[in-house]
Amino acid sequence: MTEALSHIFKGSTAQAFRGLTTVLTKAKAQAEATGASEEAYLGARLYPDMNDMKWQVQMITEFAVRGAARMSGVATDDLPDMAMEGETFDALIARIAACAQTVADTPDAVIDGNAEMMISMPIGPEQSLDLDGKTYVLSFYIPNLFFHVTTAYNLLRMQGVPVGKKDYMGM
Repeated sequence: MTEALSHIFKGSTAQAFRGLTTVLTKAKAQAEATGASEEAYLGARLYPDMNDMKWQVQMITEFAVRGAARMSGVATDDLPDMAMEGETFDALIARIAACAQTVADTPDAVIDGNAEMMISMPIGPEQSLDLDGKTYVLSFYIPNLFFHVTTAYNLLRMQGVPVGKKDYMGM
């Protein structure tokens, strides 16, 4: 049985974003219940040179929109700027919903038809990574998606937010 690339791309993104929304919703409730500031949770990081929790959400939502564009053959330079906004749980949750809808609205046939299309992405100053669409989704997009969602989960768990695997899995 062959699985459509669009199903993998969209299904993985939807699941990751459901889990991330659940975790953020529980973190918001925890902050409200304890009287803690949202910034205490949103600014959490494991190490001083690491980006904070809210950046993990901002980055992965932008990454998802750019991934949908790449798999549609749209140049990411042509996308509107997605400022790193979202200084509250509500703003981040709304951002996830909007980005999830963008991914969901990407036509399956376009994603599936671009499995062999070459994608060139900048990965640093004067460096790029060239992958076909299928390799991009399976070996670059999905690992990055779950890396940042897992990092956000772990940062909130470290702050005492009562979340578990079911929450993370979006179930």
